[in-house]
Amino acid sequence: MLDITRDRPIKIAVRVQVPVRDHPKFNFVGKLLGPKGNSLKRLQEETMCKMAVLGKGSMRDRKKEEELRLSGDPRYAHLSEDLHVEISTYTAPAEAHARIAYALAEVRRFLVPVSTNTVNNSAMTRLALRKGIKFSRFGSTTVSVEP
Repeated sequence: MLDITRDRPIKIAVRVQVPVRDHPKFNFVGKLLGPKGNSLKRLQEETMCKMAVLGKGSMRDRKKEEELRLSGDPRYAHLSEDLHVEISTYTAPAEAHARIAYALAEVRRFLVPVSTNTVNNSAMTRLALRKGIKFSRFGSTTVSVEP
């Protein structure tokens, strides 16, 4: 039950399933994290929610992931679950629900397994600009020029 009259901060956390069973060959973790983890960082700043990619397949090193999963440590219990994104926020009830709704809509864009999409293109554009590379797109061809 929520007490919305006092505006006391509440923590809301939701888990969003990543559709790896429907699309086993698609790299959802790479798409969510983006170059150097910048996509997820930007998404967290934009939505004002904390996000974490958790579950089986969330770690780069598969052997280490298996080792940690079998260790029985409660910190790594998520490695026994399906791949998911945990979204959480801590604020007043109305604001918390609005933030979660916005975050869900934004994360959904990253869970569409299309190889040529605006999410990937914009992330690569930002990385290129950060590295000082000028480029332009002509159809599907990318022309790169070093400064």
